[in-house]
Amino acid sequence: MDFRRIEMIFIAIFIALDIYLFISLKDNQAVSSTAITSGSQTSQILKDLKDDQITVKPLSNAKEDGYYLASRQKDQTKLATSSQQLTNQVVSFDKTQKTLISELDKPLTYRKNHALLAVKAFMKSNNNVVLADQYRYSPELSSDQQVVFVQKVPGGVMMDEHGQLVFLIEEGQINQYTQTYANKIQILREKEMTKVSAKEAVIDLYTDNEIPNNSKVSWVKLGYSALLDANSSTVYVPVWQVAIENKNSKSVVVKRINAFTGALMKNRSDVQ
Repeated sequence: MDFRRIEMIFIAIFIALDIYLFISLKDNQAVSSTAITSGSQTSQILKDLKDDQITVKPLSNAKEDGYYLASRQKDQTKLATSSQQLTNQVVSFDKTQKTLISELDKPLTYRKNHALLAVKAFMKSNNNVVLADQYRYSPELSSDQQVVFVQKVPGGVMMDEHGQLVFLIEEGQINQYTQTYANKIQILREKEMTKVSAKEAVIDLYTDNEIPNNSKVSWVKLGYSALLDANSSTVYVPVWQVAIENKNSKSVVVKRINAFTGALMKNRSDVQ
């Protein structure tokens, strides 16, 4: 008898039950503003955004689809074991953060505005970066200070710290990178439509006073983010990541809206 398989089945059942109870509680506690926003109200809100000097490019009102996903926390050591094949770099592994940290023996150099090309060439060798083919470049999260790749998962990409490959740029060179990886991703439930569109996510943030005056919505991206930890596993859901830039300081804060429920998730900000 395959006890490992039985164990995984029971874990998945318990996680699914936890998700159901959690979402039911959320739905009973709050009603998303998008459910009661009429066309005329939306038009007025968009006018209010302009009056408050908040710049927003046209956004889609189409619904997307996605899964409830999970990865087992005790299986997050694949990076540590795979890192033994890496060469020409000093590698350490932070067990608490489950993060691989690499210091390159020889910095990557590149022509101006061609950092991405240099990184992609570097990633072609398994001796330079493990599991490189399981990541995709993210222009939204990248900047002059970093080149970011996000982990590919069923139905999309990981858009939080659980599955990212980040190359740090300092003085025109790349000397190090950090890497996280969500291992053994499982689909917990059948694919379903989101309740919130990109436009509705921004409207929700504005009506909840989460977008300050004199700012700009730089980008809106749907990706997976951690929802909760249950039964030694982490559960992920599709989340609208909304980057809000202060027009004066140029600092960027990323707000997150659960695409299934419309709930504002725990705030996480990035200064770029």
